[in-house]
Amino acid sequence: MVDALVLSGGAMEKERFRGFDPAIARKAQIPILGRPMVEWTVRGLRSCPQIGRIIVVGDQSLDTPALRELDATVIPERGDISENLRAGLQALPDARRVLVLSGDLPLLTRAALEDLFGNAPEADVVFPYVERADVLRDFPNRAWIFAPTPEGAFTGCSAALVRPDVLRDRWLWVEELLNARRRKPWQLAMMFGFSFTLKLCLRRLRVADVEQKLSSLLHLVGRGYRTRFNELALDVDKYSDIMLVERVLQQRERVGSS
Repeated sequence: MVDALVLSGGAMEKERFRGFDPAIARKAQIPILGRPMVEWTVRGLRSCPQIGRIIVVGDQSLDTPALRELDATVIPERGDISENLRAGLQALPDARRVLVLSGDLPLLTRAALEDLFGNAPEADVVFPYVERADVLRDFPNRAWIFAPTPEGAFTGCSAALVRPDVLRDRWLWVEELLNARRRKPWQLAMMFGFSFTLKLCLRRLRVADVEQKLSSLLHLVGRGYRTRFNELALDVDKYSDIMLVERVLQQRERVGSS
C-alpha cells in the first residue's frame, strides 16, 4: 500500500483567479463542478485500490463531510511547503512509501496512479515527468513550461513518490532544497554548481543530470520516471485551467454514462 500526502495549504492568489467569490480564501476550496478542488484530487486518490491512508495538510475549513467519507484526514497547515511536508510525514510515522502531491490535481486517475506505482524505479525519491508531445496531444491550447534536454522537452509533475524515513533522516538537506525557490539566481547557481547551471543554460541538461544532482544534494537515491499520464502535470494555477478541467471532467462523465 502507498499512503498519500496532499499539500493543500496557502491562500488563493486573487490575481490568478479573478471573478471568484471573495469569500473563497483558499485555493483548495475553488469549486469545480460544484465540488472543492481538493475533493476531486482526493477522489482520484481513493479510486486507486493501492492507496492507503490519505492525509490532507491545509486549513481546517477543508475538513468536510465529503472528505471524511473518503476516509481522508485533514491536519492543520504549519506554514511554508517544507513545514507542511514535515507535518504530513509526521502524521504517517510508520509509512513505507508516500505519494506527496499538491491538492490542485483534479484530473487525477486510477490509471495514472497504478502506472506510477507499478513501473516507477526503486529509489528514495521518484519524480514523474511528462514529454512535451504527450502533453500537447491532449492539452494543446494550455500554456506550459518545458525544460529542453537532448532527450526531448519535458514538464514536471506536481507529485513525488518518496520513502519518508529517508527524508526524515536527511531533513536539513530536504528543507534546504525546498526553500531554494526563495533564493536569488546567483545563489541557486552556487547551490546547484557551475556544471549543472551551464548545462541548463545551454540546453544540454539530461534527466540523468537531474537525478544525480538531486541524489547528491539530498544524500539519497533520486530517480525520474517518464509517465504518459499528463493529469499528473496539470495542476490548476489560473482561471482558464478551471474551465479546462471542467470540460475534461464533464467529458469523462458523458463517456462513463454512455
